[in-house]
Amino acid sequence: MNFIEIFKSSIQSLIGNKMRSLLTMLGIIIGISSVIAMSAIGKGGEEKITGNLANSGFGVYEINVDTDADEYKSIYSLDREDIEDIKYNIDGIEAITPSIRERISIKNKTGPDVRRMALVYSTTPDFEKVDRVNYIEGRPILSIEYEEGSPVIVIDHLTAKKLFNSESPLGKKISLEFRSLKKVKEFVIVGVFQHPDSAMNEIGLSRMMPTFTRIPLAQMERIKGTKNYETLVVMPEDPLMGKDILVRVIQQLESRNHSNIYDYEEKIPRGSELKSILETLNIFILFVAGISLFVGGIGVMNIMLVSVTERIKEIGIRKAIGAQSKDILFQFLTESIILSLVGGGLGIVIGYLISNIIGYFINISPIVSPAIVLISVIISTLIGLIFGVYPARQASRLNPIDALRNE
Repeated sequence: MNFIEIFKSSIQSLIGNKMRSLLTMLGIIIGISSVIAMSAIGKGGEEKITGNLANSGFGVYEINVDTDADEYKSIYSLDREDIEDIKYNIDGIEAITPSIRERISIKNKTGPDVRRMALVYSTTPDFEKVDRVNYIEGRPILSIEYEEGSPVIVIDHLTAKKLFNSESPLGKKISLEFRSLKKVKEFVIVGVFQHPDSAMNEIGLSRMMPTFTRIPLAQMERIKGTKNYETLVVMPEDPLMGKDILVRVIQQLESRNHSNIYDYEEKIPRGSELKSILETLNIFILFVAGISLFVGGIGVMNIMLVSVTERIKEIGIRKAIGAQSKDILFQFLTESIILSLVGGGLGIVIGYLISNIIGYFINISPIVSPAIVLISVIISTLIGLIFGVYPARQASRLNPIDALRNE
């Protein structure tokens, strides 16, 4: 018999015993769907947790100049040349930006005399990557505005409401008083972003919430009269490699500036360890779900052994009319593989549906990894091959005379 005939014969046999075929596939379906669903929910949960942490500084490090050190000199302060040197020599950095913030007093220039204490951050395009916010009106600061240091500003939506009530603040001017610098500067509002701690406002803690504003770094440099910084913020591409990258950054700064007064700290302590724990937990969940695949494989072997017992006479007749042992072996192996592949395909679809249903109720967006899907298909095939070998060998080794005598 050639392969096509064996395949057709296997399909006919499986269709002719629908219930037995379904029961055989059931273990594979449950196993694969469990792996797909648990993987998708676990990965989605990990992304949600780390995503929320990222908004608060997870995976972000601060490099500081120890200004209290005895050997400190102003020439050891950091500048844009240091940033460019780090970008050029150190791989694996997603963003690096100075961190400058000042306490200010905001005054509404176009309305009633409303003053509000606030924090102003000097930002760059990289700062927007490090400390992401959602803009709900207007736009972020543009690249050309960063380069030219334009007097533009973006403010949080709670501050906008306090300063302008129900009016749109876009295009309005506000005055910023830098008290420590004894300077006042007018800015035009170009965007409004959601306050990072807006959830506190929903429970009545708005009075305790700080006001946040952002202006271009070049504008802050003009106001302060210096282009030196004491703090840089660095975000590695891979949070798990963060400490290794930061060590290289510190070594680069020490080599460039001939000083060892630089150190770093993670904005969320032990954040990398938390991500590692989440990944390990996902692997453990997949391992537990994978046990059901092994159980499903045992089910395939048991049902196929039952099939051999039920079809002893059929096997004897086929051998009597010329079928060879290898033909019988290949047919039973083909049946096992077909059952496993069909069960695996159904398991992938069911697992995807289950993960989306569970994700809907627990507010998690499941992430189905193509690698997990591919591995599931491979495992399905191997299950059919490995657990189908023993029953197939048992069938192929039957003596045709003894098989024909079987009642």
